Amino acid sequence: MNDSFTFDQLPTTLATVLAEQGLTEPTDIQKKMIPEALNGQSIIARSQTGTGKTLAFLLPALAKVDPEKKGLQVMILAPTQELAMQVVEVAKGLTKNAPIEIGSFIGGANVKRQIEKLKKQKPQLAIGTPGRMLELIELKKLKLHEVSVVAVDEADRMMAEQSSWEATMQIAKRAGRDTQYLFVSATIPPKFADQVADVAPFVVEMAAEGGVLQTKNVDHLFIRVETRNKIDTARKIIHAEEIKRGIVFVNQLDKLNETAEKFSYRGIKSLALSSDQSKLEREKALQLFRKGDIQILIATDVAARGLDVDDVSHIIQLDAATSPDSYVHRAGRTGRMGKNGRVITLVDQINEYKLVKYKRELNISLDEVELSHGKLEKR
Repeated sequence: MNDSFTFDQLPTTLATVLAEQGLTEPTDIQKKMIPEALNGQSIIARSQTGTGKTLAFLLPALAKVDPEKKGLQVMILAPTQELAMQVVEVAKGLTKNAPIEIGSFIGGANVKRQIEKLKKQKPQLAIGTPGRMLELIELKKLKLHEVSVVAVDEADRMMAEQSSWEATMQIAKRAGRDTQYLFVSATIPPKFADQVADVAPFVVEMAAEGGVLQTKNVDHLFIRVETRNKIDTARKIIHAEEIKRGIVFVNQLDKLNETAEKFSYRGIKSLALSSDQSKLEREKALQLFRKGDIQILIATDVAARGLDVDDVSHIIQLDAATSPDSYVHRAGRTGRMGKNGRVITLVDQINEYKLVKYKRELNISLDEVELSHGKLEKR
């Protein structure tokens, strides 16, 4: 495998955005997968959590979109609504210099509204959950004849849910055997290549290592909260822990400004870091953070890619990370150079299942804490 691969083998527009995000060298899975995928090879890739799997399939998929050509060219399937929306946000961040039409089609959202939107705007890249995508294909609202790439994120999880897997295979059959398939997963179920042989007869299997989570000097904690109390609880934690330099993570862009406004109103020096901002705005925010003029940065995963700031003592997940991959990425911002760090996840009832996933896939112990008399105490 060519060790000299850097992101410059990608279209300039993508390589430039990656450089802006501080990403100039690919991870192991990206080094192995991207050149093969750019050559049109169908791939089954196994890569541990925290190794940059999303970019490994998304970058070559985006490189295949011809901006001049109207109509659907690339499809990305994810097992959950939340994961699909995370991929949407990453894709939007990567294509800000060379806009392409991106459509998100998730189950749970209003199908009529999605159909109306499709009448006005035909996506070149469609990201969504397999059930909803198949529904729109059957209604002839999404057309597959120009699709050259189908990527399947968290293929093992997709396979474990029969209805999702059946819908995925139905979509693949309609896309046809000439389509390039990229299956990405933390674990690859036995005989997976045989299972997909009907739609992807020639696949290369690859595996990559990496994605280690720092646990020696970092506490991994969680606190149970009601959804509506999250911002207020985060504010109390910042006071209780006397945080001088911390990062608060949210999953959606619209939560960024609301959190920043509420923090500022309560006297917390904070700034939102968003993938929508210009390079100059992002650099200014980081400069203030490094100097200590700002004590809290509020960010999404995309905005925090390549974020390299020493002495971040706390990570607060206002919204629990959508995947263990994302948890590793967030937690990696603290506990650097042997310093102590804390990752505190605010968990509402609907997201409790994520704690089980983190523990299982990341092999960490998560301790429950509560706020008592202005202090964080283990339960």
